[in-house]
Amino acid sequence: MKKATCKDLRGACDAEIQGETPEQMGENCKQHVMEMVGAGDVDHLTAIESMKQLSPEEQQAWYEAFKNGFEALENV
Repeated sequence: MKKATCKDLRGACDAEIQGETPEQMGENCKQHVMEMVGAGDVDHLTAIESMKQLSPEEQQAWYEAFKNGFEALENV
């Protein structure tokens, strides 16, 4: 299992996000961000808006870079 921070995943805080795969880590981060937004956290809402400003190609490029670097992330 690997770990990264919410900020490492284009989020807004230093919360630790874990996952066995890049896809699982992405889903865990998404859940964390949605919980924070649901609690009224403006910084996480801003992070969502920032990601939405990227073109689909830019989003895909970021995700591919994340997947390619996944194995280099710290183990839990």
